[in-house]
Amino acid sequence: MNYDQLDREQYLLLFKMLLSSMLPILHNLKAEQLERVGVYADALRFTFKELLELRVEHIQGHIGQIERVKKAFREKHG
Repeated sequence: MNYDQLDREQYLLLFKMLLSSMLPILHNLKAEQLERVGVYADALRFTFKELLELRVEHIQGHIGQIERVKKAFREKHG
């Protein structure tokens, strides 16, 4: 997907803006709102809390991937 041609700073800024705009909403959710059930795209049922946890794990996986690439780059280019 030509990721190497993307403006990484622009996407990092977008990520930070999305995170900062969502945090107040997430912090103010009530317990019953976290337990609401929805049907995901593949017809699996998740509570909002479960879906949020899956998304956080997904992002953490990408952060780990970025860290591994950075480390490999540093080792290769000193």
